[in-house]
Amino acid sequence: MTQENVKIFKHKNKTELFSETANRCLEQLTQSLAENGKASFIIPGGTTPGPAFEQLSKANLAWENITIAQSDERWVAAEHPQSNQRLTEQTLLINQAKHANYIAMKNQQASAKLGEAQCDSEYQTMQNPFSLTMLGMGLDGHIASLFPNKKIIDSALIQNKDKLCMAIDATGCEVAGDYPERMSLTFSGILNSELILILMIGNAKFEVINQALNNTDPLKFPISVLLNQTETPVEIHRCE
Repeated sequence: MTQENVKIFKHKNKTELFSETANRCLEQLTQSLAENGKASFIIPGGTTPGPAFEQLSKANLAWENITIAQSDERWVAAEHPQSNQRLTEQTLLINQAKHANYIAMKNQQASAKLGEAQCDSEYQTMQNPFSLTMLGMGLDGHIASLFPNKKIIDSALIQNKDKLCMAIDATGCEVAGDYPERMSLTFSGILNSELILILMIGNAKFEVINQALNNTDPLKFPISVLLNQTETPVEIHRCE
């Protein structure tokens, strides 16, 4: 079953996936610039979107009017090997895109909890709703740093609808690894977008999508919150 506002695009291979994803991002950002004079682009961590970002970075856009920010971040220094900001600087904020504005999710506060208000305030300054939010997804169905953990999911669901960011303590979540302290968009923050684009490779992850389309329990599959709503269009771009 596919919900009406969820569109799935299967691409022949990784080359096509990355090319079409870059083109779709370019189209959406161009539209926002034309309509609003500015654009906001939320991006995931991880290495998967790197080739798409590199292609997009060469586009002749008014990058100085585009603000880029992360969907989530480990509470580590920007130069840390596990920092999403560091990866973004290497894969997207290059070529023409080096002229874009960037809002760091990690700030100078000692903890994510202490930095939450500042982070949320800075994200509120971006083009709202966000022009485009790109996400990845884990095999456990998590998006951003919203892991299938009762404490995290309950907190993310009860957040004020206007709150975009929240501190995360993912202690005990295996996929969080050695860095459980994080900042993440809330569910409301993710849905606060003109378009959500989910990028994935492999049939195993797509099977999670199929299950989440038929299971509305966010504790089982956090991504189900996006797949079973009617506010924000969702596009899934995938290849085997």
